[in-house]
Formats: sequence, C-alpha cells, structure tokens
Amino acid sequence: MDNDWLATNAPSCDSLLEEMRELWSESDALWDECRNRLEFGGFVSADYLEIYKQLLPLQGKVATFLEWGSGLGVVAIMASRLGFEAYGIEVEPLLVEHAQRLAERYGCHAEFAEGSFIPDDYQWGIEEVGNPSRTNCDARAAYDDLDMELRDFDLVYAYPWPDEHGLYLDIMKTCGGHRSLFLTYDAREGTSLRQVQDE
Repeated sequence: MDNDWLATNAPSCDSLLEEMRELWSESDALWDECRNRLEFGGFVSADYLEIYKQLLPLQGKVATFLEWGSGLGVVAIMASRLGFEAYGIEVEPLLVEHAQRLAERYGCHAEFAEGSFIPDDYQWGIEEVGNPSRTNCDARAAYDDLDMELRDFDLVYAYPWPDEHGLYLDIMKTCGGHRSLFLTYDAREGTSLRQVQDE
C-alpha cells in the first residue's frame, strides 16, 4: 500500500477507498476459488490501488469506461463507484456471473457482457502484432450485447500479458475512438495512460 499517497489523498475519499479495499480482498479470495475450475494457474492480480489512483483524476473528464478481459470485474466496479459509466467484457461465463454479483454487492451499475473484446471487424496478422497466447481470438465479440462499439468508449483499460501488448495497441489504433484513452497495467512496468490515436 502506498502510504504517502494515502496520507495525501485519503481524507477526500476515505470511505470509498475502504470499500474498495474490501472489494480487492473479496475478489482475491474469489479468484482462489475460480482458479482451479478455470485453470488460471498463471493469474496475477493487477495493482488495484495504482489503477484507482489513475482513475481518480479522470473523473469528470471522461464518461464511458470499458474493461477488457474483465474477469471478476474489479476495475469496472471501481470505475462505476467513481462515477464512470462502466462496462466489462469477459469470455468466461462463470467470471461474468461473479462480476455481476460483485457489482450488485457493491451497489454499482457496471454492466458485463460475455464474449471477446476484439471487435468482429478487426483484421490482424501475426506478423504485425505477434501471436498472443492468452487472448481468445476466436470468440464472438460482445459489443452488440452492450449495444456499443469500441469507439464509443472514452477510456479502455486492459492488463495485457507480455506478448499481447502489440495486439491490444493495434486494436485500439484500428477500432478505438479518435479521442479514446487507453489505460494498461503491466506487472513490470506499472500503469500507462495514452491516447493511442495520436501515437
């Protein structure tokens, strides 16, 4: 826990941060239950406090938020509790069910859809973006279930594995909105926030 940051920022958001700590703890325990059933032996949770810190200054600046590969929906739930119109896309139906239950438990309006976050009209080649080993590239895209397209989201969050960065960036460059922001977390590099279309 980043105590210097908490000392500076906690007074204005203490109750919400305490609630989010409960969410993070509950989701970690839930992952332990899901891991064996879904064979997610390599799962590593993101640094939720760091992501929370990245979301705070974006309040009032962006409206719609999407979490790719939302899993238990923790980041989408955080975004919803911070006032964003939040959504999550996850290919595993069991995780979507758990995310919906967590969202209800924490009194947020985040919406989750089952399927792929890769838009159906996205065209990609292994030579350009690599050969991702973790992302399901064959599942049906979930955007129709949300009645939205990728370009409709002001802020997209993802936690790519090392071999997925190229694919994720290419999807955002090809299908994301002109002014969309892309927030990523990497266990080695931390968080990165960028406007991909300007790169």
